Amino acid sequence: MSTLLKSINDLIENISVTDRQEANIEAAFENLKSSLTNEDNGLSVMDVFLNGSYERDTIIRPLDDIDLFAVIDESDYCINGIDPKPQTVLTNFKNYLNGLNDYKDKVIQDRPCVTVVLSDKDFDVLPSLRKSGALYIPNEALDGWIFTDPKTLTNSLSDVNKKRSYKVKDIVKAVKYWKRENKQNIPSFHVEQVAINIFNLYDFTNSEEGIRLWFNHAEGFLVSSRFKSYDEYDKFKSKIRSVKDKLNEAKKLDDEKEVAEAKKIWKDIFGKEFPALDKDEAKSFSESLSNGSLKHSVTAGLSTTVGTALAASKGFYGEIF
Repeated sequence: MSTLLKSINDLIENISVTDRQEANIEAAFENLKSSLTNEDNGLSVMDVFLNGSYERDTIIRPLDDIDLFAVIDESDYCINGIDPKPQTVLTNFKNYLNGLNDYKDKVIQDRPCVTVVLSDKDFDVLPSLRKSGALYIPNEALDGWIFTDPKTLTNSLSDVNKKRSYKVKDIVKAVKYWKRENKQNIPSFHVEQVAINIFNLYDFTNSEEGIRLWFNHAEGFLVSSRFKSYDEYDKFKSKIRSVKDKLNEAKKLDDEKEVAEAKKIWKDIFGKEFPALDKDEAKSFSESLSNGSLKHSVTAGLSTTVGTALAASKGFYGEIF
């Protein structure tokens, strides 16, 4: 059986963006950027840039929420020196994009942004104001503009990733995948903020240790204001305590050479993209099942050498991962 570490690394590979997907994102971004900066569109967009998980290289498959900042010339929107209402700007963006052939009926408002829903990815377009060098985006209530600093988060994550041998971003991807699969309410950027704090303090040797470190120490770096309510913050703390205990138990089992049992725990935590077997093992087990040489035991699980023989089957179509 393949090692627990190999299965974890396969999980990270399974959820990471491929080179083809990355090229597709870049092409779609350039097309959207060209539309937004068209001088005749009336939006007064001065600059467009990507940020968020794509820019920080922590985006996971399937693709969604690719953040795009569109910096407007506020002088074209302000009236008597008063900032424009965010809803007015968002409505202008939505109406313009929906009127283009490439995006017709594919644009919705998903406060506080406008989302362009394409067949295999979504772009979240954030109208932005730049004042005295600082960047502001619509707040959740859409009654004003709040300061944001995406570049600092990007730089901080890059710095700690470099400090820890370029392995931190893979840990972030795995945690974000767990968050998505388990419908957890922590914002993705806060997963990254927590990772920055943890891995500035702690080093790790591999992905198993890194993921376990995140869950072991995350509670101490969570900020309640990053959640929609204190109740959601409290529920999330309880959830990561549960995962922490399971991962520590899996580590104990793996150290005791109970690899199959350790993998079961990881599979339960991370779900469908976590492979209990690698492809070569799956092929071998499938062939063994067909010819009647596949065996099973409580201690070894599926095996071709140890345990009680299983009846041969020529029509197995189930999932043995």
